Amino acid sequence: MNQAEITDSLLTSTGFYSLFQTLPLEIRQGFLQLLFQNNASELEDFILYLACENSRKEGFLSELESQSLLKSLPQ
Repeated sequence: MNQAEITDSLLTSTGFYSLFQTLPLEIRQGFLQLLFQNNASELEDFILYLACENSRKEGFLSELESQSLLKSLPQ
C-alpha cells in the first residue's frame, strides 16, 4: 500500500467512525453486536495486536517479545 492509499484508508476509516458516532445509541449497540457476532475472531486478534503494541511502547514487552506475539497472530 503506498502513502496515498494509506492516507485515503485512514480518511475513510475516520469518516466511518464519525458517522458511527452520530447514530443513536441503540443502532450503535446493534451494529457492534452484529460486528462481534460475525467477526469475533478478527476483532479478538486485532485487540491482542493493539495490546501487544501498547505494551511494547510502554516498555512492558521487549521488541523481541512483541514480535514473537505478533507473529503468532493469524494474518
